[in-house]
Amino acid sequence: MSSPSSAAVIKSCLDIVRRLDPAETEKHLENLTKLISNDDISDELYQRVDVPLKVLKDTNADDRKFLACDHNRDGDSHRSPWSNMYFPQLEDGFCPSDRLRQLELHANEVFDIYRELYFGKSSSVSSVYLWEKEEPNNNNNHSEGTNNDETAAGFSGAFLIQNKVDNGSYWNSIHVVDVGRIERGSSMCVYRLTTTILISVSPSSETEQESTTTRISGSLIRQNVRECKIISSQDSNSIGSEHIVNIGKFIEDVETEMRKEMDSLYIQKTKNVVEMIRKDVMKPTQGQEHTRVLNEAVLAMAMNRKAKLSGK
Repeated sequence: MSSPSSAAVIKSCLDIVRRLDPAETEKHLENLTKLISNDDISDELYQRVDVPLKVLKDTNADDRKFLACDHNRDGDSHRSPWSNMYFPQLEDGFCPSDRLRQLELHANEVFDIYRELYFGKSSSVSSVYLWEKEEPNNNNNHSEGTNNDETAAGFSGAFLIQNKVDNGSYWNSIHVVDVGRIERGSSMCVYRLTTTILISVSPSSETEQESTTTRISGSLIRQNVRECKIISSQDSNSIGSEHIVNIGKFIEDVETEMRKEMDSLYIQKTKNVVEMIRKDVMKPTQGQEHTRVLNEAVLAMAMNRKAKLSGK
């Protein structure tokens, strides 16, 4: 009997992960990779499945926090966006080009402000990682006057946010954006954004018993495309700044819409299902009905007693 192909194994693993608790995705992936014992398939699984982000500290940047994910990983080390160094230390780890690195620093500064406005300063962490796209070398596709310029040729990036509170609840935003090439004679740029939101909510319980704990967790993935105009098509620094503005607005709009969708559709649907199972109004209603019956019984007894006294 022939063994299943790599594609079939990956499809089966993805089907299993989708049916398990999203809050334990990382644990499920670890167990699956142990069963598979194939490094190539394991690497692709980790690339295909989003897990809750981890927070690390950059000891070369005053212990500033950054987020670890597959997009800044090389082996077992992760690159910090602040110092551009890997932790644990890695000598020959991948790093973006100097020009793209400057854009990455600028994007991290801007996205850090966005994080503070929407998620608060103390409980959240954000990171931005950029890298060059692997494209065929075709000089005819470069925009005029910007050959070998990553900001005009296009690039990719990951914009990450984690917000975690004391009771274990968390919000993870993973925005992977593909910035298209600015073609010769054109001022338009196409942005393709894939957004994944991982959420786990554990409402505070008045009791400490684990059996009474309620947790709602899940993930939501959306893909969107937007075309924006680039005004400064000849100035690489201005192009980079315009890319950050366009990507920032795109992420803000998509994340706000997904937040509304989760609240109005998924969370409200869960609430409706719980109310269908057991309605909170049942107990007061039953109590009122019981009181009414008792009152009628007491009144009937009083009327019977009065009738007997009148008969005497």
